[in-house]
Amino acid sequence: MRVASIIVAGGTGTRAGLFPPKQYQKIGAQTILEMTVNKFVSHPAIDLCAVVISKEHEELFNTKVAPNISGKCEVTFGGKSRTESVFCGLKHLSDYGIDHVLIHDAARPFVSEKLISKMVKSLETNQGVIPTLSIADAVWKLTDINEWSPVPRDGLEIAQTPQGFHFESIYRAYQEKKGNAADCAEIAISDKMNVSAMEGEIENFKITTARDLERARRIAMKKPVDVRVGQGLDVHRFEPGDSIKLCGITIPFNKSLKGHSDADVGLHAITDAIYGALGKGDIGTWFPPENPEWKNSDSVIFLLHANELINKESFMIASIDCTFVCEEPKIKPYAIDMRTKLADNLDISIDRISIKATTSELLGFTGRKEGILAAATVTLIQ
Repeated sequence: MRVASIIVAGGTGTRAGLFPPKQYQKIGAQTILEMTVNKFVSHPAIDLCAVVISKEHEELFNTKVAPNISGKCEVTFGGKSRTESVFCGLKHLSDYGIDHVLIHDAARPFVSEKLISKMVKSLETNQGVIPTLSIADAVWKLTDINEWSPVPRDGLEIAQTPQGFHFESIYRAYQEKKGNAADCAEIAISDKMNVSAMEGEIENFKITTARDLERARRIAMKKPVDVRVGQGLDVHRFEPGDSIKLCGITIPFNKSLKGHSDADVGLHAITDAIYGALGKGDIGTWFPPENPEWKNSDSVIFLLHANELINKESFMIASIDCTFVCEEPKIKPYAIDMRTKLADNLDISIDRISIKATTSELLGFTGRKEGILAAATVTLIQ
């Protein structure tokens, strides 16, 4: 089953009275839109994510949101209404062989992984499914003549997003739709689709007004930050040669480092630190040394795999600190090149990376100039 998501983000923020529009406002260090998109691109059940934005917000998206998305997503442009924008998203996905689609408002950044999982599971047996909440408060209606009348709450539900559907069915319903609708469920039901309801989440509220934005910021401030720290340690002995590779940089030297791969002791330590922070084992777990496939391979392969896991788990690298212990060669002349190479490979700022070196005062195997030891600490935040 191939599942896609559509994030509807073409609004201009008129009701919230904000500029930039609410989806580009920040909650803590993140924009609302990047928070929402990352919930879907990092979810293991979502194969493809399409973000529908306004054409006039293209530069805003590219500068404020795109650099901070932790996975692959595609961007398309919407129409003048939510209904038109959803249709644009469906049309964009129509050639991708999608079986089911979850359609979600960009302004609901607190949707949980659990709710997404439940909806994907429900679509295995339902043509459509929407999350709803029962109404706990009394409901009153104000008439045109300034009179109030109570509205019975029995049978009333508040609809949320994401709303999930069999792709071809909802795409056909939108193709046949004339005019606008309050949400996707209205269009699906009017097209005689069988739509079921499941319990929604109170936290999954929609940011519509400036007051909602302040509420979201208060929630984000109270939310605990998940911080992970991992350590990596690696050693490689010297052998005859004319260069060594450290953190992806080739250094001319009168020896080489011996190893099953390219023996990049720096990348090995950093990669193991990432795996350790995530609780995902070590390089040997993912790339067994007894497997000839990895013989003489570039260690950046290991680093990029570890970085994929970081993105999949919705973490980001806060800092990398790597220290080499050796009598030779001199590390300092190459430290900036190593930091730059790591920053490029991991798509992070160079100021998050530290490369240092020390000797062991002629003690031990490093003091005897028999090899190099690398120790790395990596800090991740979610």
